Amino acid sequence: MDTFAPIDPINVFSCELEDWFHILDSDRVPRTEDWPTLPLRAERNVNRLLELLAEHGARATFFCLGWMAERMPHVVRRCWQAGHEIASHGHAHVLASRVGRRAFLEDIVRAKAILEDCIGQEVIGFRSPGFGVKEENRWVFDVVAEAGYRYDASVFPASHGHGGLRHARPDPYVVRTGCGPLVEIPVSTVQVMGHRACLFGGGYLRITPLPLIRWGVRRLNREGRPLVVYIHPREIDPSHPRLPLPLKRRFKCYVNLNTTMRKLQWLCTHCTFRTMRALAAHVDERIGATATRVPAVPGRGEAAVPVAG
Repeated sequence: MDTFAPIDPINVFSCELEDWFHILDSDRVPRTEDWPTLPLRAERNVNRLLELLAEHGARATFFCLGWMAERMPHVVRRCWQAGHEIASHGHAHVLASRVGRRAFLEDIVRAKAILEDCIGQEVIGFRSPGFGVKEENRWVFDVVAEAGYRYDASVFPASHGHGGLRHARPDPYVVRTGCGPLVEIPVSTVQVMGHRACLFGGGYLRITPLPLIRWGVRRLNREGRPLVVYIHPREIDPSHPRLPLPLKRRFKCYVNLNTTMRKLQWLCTHCTFRTMRALAAHVDERIGATATRVPAVPGRGEAAVPVAG
């Protein structure tokens, strides 16, 4: 049974640290065994994001692929040393529904170990590639808790191509799993013409005009709900290589890449951002799910950033 209670809003800026070829669910993308032959572009884009965050005194959570951390551990450490949280995005960018429970567990356990070796600190947060939690694979929550994570950020509380729990609560809550309580922090959505819509991350942020994003932020603020932003490094890189995707996927992956930084600049200027870890600890404290034991401060910079709202 899930536990929910209203909380004071803490806004979160999150980045999924992967590269330009980590596109899901298509036979037009490179195979995993071919990834080592491809040029990596994430580092220069992560550096731009770090500059943006530093300019505004913001803290962020970087959900890192273990595969990327193996190849650029210095980038992961640079994010952590700048005061940001390192969390897990799995190792090989697999969809839970495609690989099954056992392989998914092995993948996210492997990623956790790689990231912890990289920064010398426990990694407690996880986000599934593609927000790949659906009604038929809600076992993901049990597996994430079994792997030793204490919060999850995998729920897309609306329709989504790779997952989506349309009837899930849109605000943070606690999931009771077979391995104990797990704090869940869904992506932010707002009601638009009677339907939940995401305006604040990935292709949704790129497609959405800035005035509509501003409206969405104001609405979240009025409702006392946290703003959860997510971005990929490739989305601030208009010149990154293109994959031969079908027309619809090309549009979703590559439209408006040159507008992303302007929107992120506005968000960082007008919103105060903390880490997902800070929000998870706040949820844990307010709901009273002390068994999750989410520590509020990872040890670098977090306490210096004020709570939004």
